[in-house]
Amino acid sequence: MFRLVAALPLALVMFSSRDRLPYWEYAVGAIAIMFVVNIWLRHANKHNHLSPKRSALIASSVDTLLLLLVSNLAIRASGEIHSTSEMWLVFPLVILGFVYRAKLSTGIAYAVLLTIWYSAHIIAYFDATDHALTELPIRATFFVLMGGLAAVLGNSLRQQDSD
Repeated sequence: MFRLVAALPLALVMFSSRDRLPYWEYAVGAIAIMFVVNIWLRHANKHNHLSPKRSALIASSVDTLLLLLVSNLAIRASGEIHSTSEMWLVFPLVILGFVYRAKLSTGIAYAVLLTIWYSAHIIAYFDATDHALTELPIRATFFVLMGGLAAVLGNSLRQQDSD
């Protein structure tokens, strides 16, 4: 449900950033694909075609793959034209969508790996004076802390449910 609710505001942010976000069409398209996949998965869960765990794994895999593909294009192109955008806002949503349901160590590892992916692309494609690079330590810290907190919260809620 989180992905379905997050899709529209996220698409609006990408659309409103279209003048600063190269490949914004791909970002909005990826969000639309994410939305359709999640509607299908919700339907499959309701009719017991897929288990909730398998559904969550498929959704997270699709979200992550789309994020990696679009962010690779968008961050590279943004660096070439020295443009900053709100593309970084997608990373926390994808991290939250996965980490909240994952085991504690898996969730934290996922948050760290996506943070490394984002950081490596920013370092590779932006100049030292660009806004994206100067804000990288703050964003990277935010990604990891948010992912860690979501993993801890999700883990404690699952433990409460099992008690």
